[in-house]
Amino acid sequence: MKTRGTRGGIILSIDADDTKESIEATLPDHRALLNTKVFIEIAAKQPWDTIEVIKQEIDAAGGQLAEIRPPTVVTQARGQTVIIARTVRSGGLVESTGSVIVLGDVNSGAEIIAEDDIIVIGTLRGLAHAGASGNEKAVIWAQQILSPQLRIGAALAQAGDDRNQNGGPEFAHLKDGHIVLRPWDK
Repeated sequence: MKTRGTRGGIILSIDADDTKESIEATLPDHRALLNTKVFIEIAAKQPWDTIEVIKQEIDAAGGQLAEIRPPTVVTQARGQTVIIARTVRSGGLVESTGSVIVLGDVNSGAEIIAEDDIIVIGTLRGLAHAGASGNEKAVIWAQQILSPQLRIGAALAQAGDDRNQNGGPEFAHLKDGHIVLRPWDK
């Protein structure tokens, strides 16, 4: 097991060779680090009781288990860009201090919040807020944008009747303080 700090908390990386017993033996030494938001990255399938042991240690330290990332999720150090190699289901929340890249759809009822760009290699039906920290140069790109609400920086756009008729990728950005949605190829 490896630990690394981020601006938003701490990441525990569980390797394939980590066992419930080795984690139980190691975690008490790291209890002082677990009193914040804790993200768990799993390199290989782990039994649920292993995750329960970690959750109990986080609770005992007064921390919060923020997310369990499956093996297909990759986090990169630059600005906490998060790459999610699956569909984000309804009720899902993805937050990043950098960009978010979703290799799938973002279903209605899901929410993506990024301080930089949001890129969806699929259909964006959930809420998207790019440039959440005020970055007005942030963009939202998707194969198709069907979101009821887009935000870039402080600007807000509600869904209208104008839908992309060409069926190609779409791109949302700020122009004169307003969100503009246009086909990617124009």
